[in-house]
Amino acid sequence: MRKTIPFFLCVLLFTACENKLYDTEDGLNREVTLFEEEISVPIGNVGPFNLELVLQSKSVGALMGAIMNTEEDGTIVSKTSNPFYKISAYEIISKTKDLSQPFSYPVENKDFSPSGIANLLQMFGFQMVDQHLTVFVNNPLKTSYSLGGDIHISCLNTKTYQTVYDQSFPLADVTIERSASDTPLLDIVLPDDIGVCPSTAELRNWCFNLPANLDQQLRYSNKTDFSFDLEYSCHIAAGKNGEIALSTFGLTETSFKFNLPIAAYKFKEVEASFELENTLPLSVTLKSIKLMSGEKPAVDENLLATPEELVIKGGSTETPGITPITLNIKALEGTIPDITGIQVDLSIKSDPDFADTRLSVKQGVSVKSASATLRGGITLGGKHE
Repeated sequence: MRKTIPFFLCVLLFTACENKLYDTEDGLNREVTLFEEEISVPIGNVGPFNLELVLQSKSVGALMGAIMNTEEDGTIVSKTSNPFYKISAYEIISKTKDLSQPFSYPVENKDFSPSGIANLLQMFGFQMVDQHLTVFVNNPLKTSYSLGGDIHISCLNTKTYQTVYDQSFPLADVTIERSASDTPLLDIVLPDDIGVCPSTAELRNWCFNLPANLDQQLRYSNKTDFSFDLEYSCHIAAGKNGEIALSTFGLTETSFKFNLPIAAYKFKEVEASFELENTLPLSVTLKSIKLMSGEKPAVDENLLATPEELVIKGGSTETPGITPITLNIKALEGTIPDITGIQVDLSIKSDPDFADTRLSVKQGVSVKSASATLRGGITLGGKHE
C-alpha cells in the first residue's frame, strides 16, 4: 500500500501506563514503526550548490581558488600579472661609453606567454572573452625619459594550430614620467570573436632615449631598475567544446558538505525523486557517488547510492536547465544515519546552447520539487527506563 502525506504530520502521540502484571524491570520499549511498506513525503527545495562552493572545496579550491578571481556580480575572471621586461640602470651605464650626453639604448626583442591559467582552460575548449592586456611601467629616475618601439600580440588556436590574431601596437616616443611606479603605459582590448587567449606578447625594436649623466640621476633614487609588467585579464565563457574531468588533474573524490538529518527516523531505504535546476552553462556528470556521515564527514561504506552516475544538463540564470533525477539511498545494515556530505568524481562539459554565457560563482545546481519514498517504515520513540 502506498500513502502520501505531509512529512510534518508524521507525529505520534504515544502514552503508556505501568501495570504490575507486566514485567518492566528491563524498561518499557516505546519504539513504534509507522508505514512499514512505504510512504511518500515532500522534502522541499535544497541548494543551490554553486561554483563558489566548488572553489571553496579542499581539492578543487586548492587548484582553482588560487588562480581565479571574482568580480562584484560574481563573474569569474582569470587575471595574471608578470614581469615583461626589466634591466638595471647600472647595466646600461656599464655598456655606455659616453654618459655626458643624452643617448639611446636599444633593447633586444623578447617574447613570453602572458595568459597563465587561461591557456590551460583554452586547451579544454573554454572560450576567453573580454580580454585585456595592460602594460605598467616603473621608472627609477627622478627625471622623465622617452621610449619607442612596438608591442606585438599573437593568438594561436591550440586545437587547429592556426594564428587567429596578429597585431602590433606602436609606442612612438612615449614619455615615461619621473619616478613612475606601476603606471599604465598601454591598454590593449582584444576582439571577442577571437575566443582564444594570447599565445605570445613580444617587445619589438624597443629603444630607451635616456638623459645625460644617467649615473648622477640615480644618486637620489632608491630604485635602480627600468621595469615593465604585463597584466592579462579575461572572463571565461563556456564555449562549444569545453570539457574538464577533474581526474585529469589527479583530483578525484571531490567532497561537499550538506546536512540531511534523518537518523532519528531509522529509515532503511529512501528513494528520492526531484528536479535539478542548473544555471551553469555546463552539463555536469557526477560519477562514483558516495554518501558521508559523522560530525567530521567521512564516506560511509554502509550506505549505497544508486545510480552511481548522474548527468545534469546545462542552462543559464535566465533559462535554467531542468533534469529529473531519482536517487536510491539504502543502508546495507541497520538504518540510515544523518547524511553530512557527498563525495563524487566530477566532469564538466559545455552545453552548446549556452556557449557565450560567462561563468559566475553564483551559477549552480538547486534541488526543486523534491519528494522521498521511504521504505522500511518511520520508527519513533525508544526504550524508556
